Amino acid sequence: MARPPSARMRFQKQVKRAGPARLWGKDVLLIERMSREGRGIGTREGKIVFVSGALRGEQVQVQCTAVKRDYDEAQMLGLLPGSPASVERVEPQCPLYQDCGGCTLQHWSLAAQENHKQAELLALLQPLSPGLVPEPTLTSPASGYRHRLRLRVVRNPDKRHALGLRRRASHEAVTVNDCLVANTAVNELLKRLPPLLDSAPDLQGLREVEIDCDSHGHAGLCCYFAARPGDRALASLQAAVLTAPVRALRVRLIEPRKSRGDESLDDADEDTAPWQELYAEGELCLSLPLPPRDRSETGQVKPLELAYLPGDFTQTHWEINTALVARALDWLQPAAHECALDLFSGIGNFSLPLAGRASVVHALEGDASMSRRLAANAARNGIDNIRARTLNLMTQELVLPRADIAVVDPPRAGAKAACEALARCGVQRLVYVSCHPGTLSRDASVLQKAGFVLRRAAAVDMFPHTGHSEAIVLFERVSKS
Repeated sequence: MARPPSARMRFQKQVKRAGPARLWGKDVLLIERMSREGRGIGTREGKIVFVSGALRGEQVQVQCTAVKRDYDEAQMLGLLPGSPASVERVEPQCPLYQDCGGCTLQHWSLAAQENHKQAELLALLQPLSPGLVPEPTLTSPASGYRHRLRLRVVRNPDKRHALGLRRRASHEAVTVNDCLVANTAVNELLKRLPPLLDSAPDLQGLREVEIDCDSHGHAGLCCYFAARPGDRALASLQAAVLTAPVRALRVRLIEPRKSRGDESLDDADEDTAPWQELYAEGELCLSLPLPPRDRSETGQVKPLELAYLPGDFTQTHWEINTALVARALDWLQPAAHECALDLFSGIGNFSLPLAGRASVVHALEGDASMSRRLAANAARNGIDNIRARTLNLMTQELVLPRADIAVVDPPRAGAKAACEALARCGVQRLVYVSCHPGTLSRDASVLQKAGFVLRRAAAVDMFPHTGHSEAIVLFERVSKS
């Protein structure tokens, strides 16, 4: 039998939970500097305000969008009448710029974006290497570069399909028929795909689709369902979309998203929830050009062929990726007698180029399917000195093979455990490829404490017109005298 509440409990004052902070509406702010991700920063009543769409030196009218404990957020409404625009402001090229949540920095000149990302990298790494001078940023044309594009699937009341990208500051989609940053092949399929989906019944559970076009004119689709499709739905999907140039199809079931408290850096910005594999057929192939080993090497170096399935991780900006691989080889200078490590090796993006210069490459990856794919890619390219193995690279008990050089290309969560293990396995030189400034700073500190010195660094503009920042850095172990 439940006990009645005590008199003290009955008359105890109920504590009211604080509701959401009230927005302060509109105001005028002077933008003093830029944030790491490319928002303008001003102050209001002594509190920092991050302003989307504003640039340094501008006096802007803003609308408050969020009030936090330590800062507020706002959207720029326009320049204060009579106030000049920044010399770095340009006219956005994409007609969907105001609605699409993708390329949010198109109002900022590309040169200014690149300079900003390089300056932010320098500020991040200078405490570890006070005399560091970053090398030129890895850049390329900022439009038509994406070989893959993930889109929301919208099923209209008339049962016709549309494809879109996430609307700015919303979970809804804005319909896209042509994307400025996608390559020609992706855009052609983007136009053709909705009618193909219209012809397939029972696709109500289809939520997202990733279009992927490889180096040889072939395309693939990775379809994400919110509910498990039946055999009839799968058969109709195959019949509808497996037509030239689509030669590969993958189907995944979106699993319930983890609670926010369980989110890691690695999945915090993903477009979809975790998924379960349902079906896959066909494959795509990307060609990876290789730089000459030295100035004495003449003639055309045969590109590597990296086969993969749509939905596998590949760098979206393949031209930048090619430059990134060349930079890693240049900095590491692998010797024929040296043993190499490739951590988070994926389908072989760094392992295969390293294998042509080192004696042996230990390619370690946490995903068993990627390890198998890498081994198959090695065989495809006639390479026999790669040892591909599946290994949890995030565990504190990590033990790595002895090696002389290493490439570390981790996800957003970084490679803290791997960096600690690298200090124990004899590595003398290592290249770290980062897609998250915070984990780069943390892991660089781990390596420095283990006796490594930061020698070289460069920003990598993998995603122009966005606040996403990547970098490549070289560490060398200091010999103890």
